[in-house]
Amino acid sequence: MEDFTPEKLYHPEDEYEALDGMTEQLRSIPHAAPSQEPAEPSQPEQRPAQPYEPPYMPQQASPEYAPPEPPVYSRPPVPPEQAAAPQPTAYPQQQVYPQPVQQPYPGQVQQAYQQPPQQPYPGQPQQVYPQPPQQPYLNQPQPTYPQPPVQHQTPLSPNPYVNNYQQQPRQTQPKPPTPTGTKVFIIVLCALLAAMVIGFVAYIVSKNNQSNAFNSNNNSFSIDNKGGSDISGSNPFGSDNRIPSGSYTEVSEEISLKADNGETQKRDDDNKDSVGTPDKNAKDIVLNSLPKDQNDEKYTTQSAYDAVSDSVVTVVCYKDKITDKTTDIVAQGTGTIITADGYIITNAHVIGNSRMYAINIVLNNSDKYPAKVIGYDTWSDLAVLKIDAKDLKPVTFGDSSLIKIGDDVIAIGSPGGEKFQNSLTKGIVSAVDRELTVNKYVRYIQSDAAISPGSSGGPLCNIYGQVIGITTAKTVAQNYENMSFSIPSATVANIVGDLMRNGYVQGRTRIGITGMEVSAEEAYYNNVPAGVIIQDIDKEGSLADSGIRSGDIITELDGKAITSFQDIYDVLADHKPDDKVTIKVQRPSNSK
Repeated sequence: MEDFTPEKLYHPEDEYEALDGMTEQLRSIPHAAPSQEPAEPSQPEQRPAQPYEPPYMPQQASPEYAPPEPPVYSRPPVPPEQAAAPQPTAYPQQQVYPQPVQQPYPGQVQQAYQQPPQQPYPGQPQQVYPQPPQQPYLNQPQPTYPQPPVQHQTPLSPNPYVNNYQQQPRQTQPKPPTPTGTKVFIIVLCALLAAMVIGFVAYIVSKNNQSNAFNSNNNSFSIDNKGGSDISGSNPFGSDNRIPSGSYTEVSEEISLKADNGETQKRDDDNKDSVGTPDKNAKDIVLNSLPKDQNDEKYTTQSAYDAVSDSVVTVVCYKDKITDKTTDIVAQGTGTIITADGYIITNAHVIGNSRMYAINIVLNNSDKYPAKVIGYDTWSDLAVLKIDAKDLKPVTFGDSSLIKIGDDVIAIGSPGGEKFQNSLTKGIVSAVDRELTVNKYVRYIQSDAAISPGSSGGPLCNIYGQVIGITTAKTVAQNYENMSFSIPSATVANIVGDLMRNGYVQGRTRIGITGMEVSAEEAYYNNVPAGVIIQDIDKEGSLADSGIRSGDIITELDGKAITSFQDIYDVLADHKPDDKVTIKVQRPSNSK
């Protein structure tokens, strides 16, 4: 900012007065070369402040006034050592007038202002006065301006002092062309890989579309598991059994159905330590009505869990005998105590639909007891176990026929086994009387209570702590969530009583075979008929005296197409012992 204090005011008339007094002095200056050293700047004259007066403006130029003649300067000889040095340029017909240099205030940054051009008086020739170069004062700080960062570049030239260069693009050598044989090999290989990927994807999609969407939470609820009523089966995938190939001939024969008296539960792989004895005096399960004070606020999720949790156990199955090694465990599930003297119900698939496992029961208080299998029923997926214990807390059963869609329910089980024993999940009744393709003999209760592997055989309870079902299955198909199914308590009561007293369910019929399913997918890839292939025939069964042989594939029973074991069970459920039915099989041409 400029300082306009009176000491720093600029007075134009002072310049003209100084010029008038210096005219004669300039004429008397001898003709000499100007000094090579710049004159030391003189200090500006400190003049007292004067009131402002307008500048002198003459009306006309004086005729006697003539501009001074320019002085003639002679150049002194230049020493040889300075001959090459540049010499200052002489300005002819010009006079140099020293200009006062303004001293900046302390701390003030000096700024250079461009002087406006001098306007000559009317009629007066214009004189050009050269401005001497301004020399900085001694010890005067000079402003420092930031310099742009220096961009260091690596020159292409090996000379490090070459700055002006043009970067050339990198020269790359062309790759040799790929041989034609290599190209053909790569194309063929890519085509083969693409065909393999497409074929694999098509196989997976076809398998998913044909597979059953409903499986047990232990992946063994399917009716084709080994054991079950009078038919035992195994999974054809990965088994050692081979499906006969070649041409087939249809064979039809009429057979008489036999009564199922528990003979099918006797197997060669039974574990003698796991075979229990039925009790003829065992009582049936009693179903209770809803409490009279059902609207009381005391009935909550917590109260229902407290009423049932001590009656829920973990069922641990070992291959040969009970050990402390987790690596010897082959299956785990959940059980429900139904009597104080140690009767426990669970799912038949938890114990492998057999008596071949060594079974250990873990109570809620961590006490452990070995268990025996009293009986199991593959049709309903129920089994009865017995431990040697007393004063146990049994559950209270409610009547499943009284439940309504939207009722609150809880499920208790051991998802993942003993580690997560007595886990609680909550939901509502989503539907009743659901029919599943895996077992058409039972009409299930559907709920959205979460069921995980290991929860099979646990109780499904209402808000009053009454058991209204036994959890058994869940949906595992893609795009389905929280669809679990439980066996209604009314069905449980009809089955469990016979299992405790007889070890089997009375009134069932059987044909007496052991076999495996041939799915439509396997039939397609092996070029064989779909159905149930017979592996072994029971000597006491319905086919013992018939012309049906091992290796035949059952395709029809009593006029109904057979594609699975469930189809056979559905036919047997509609008949009584000694009923006659027609069976059709496909016999391979190489059968003996």
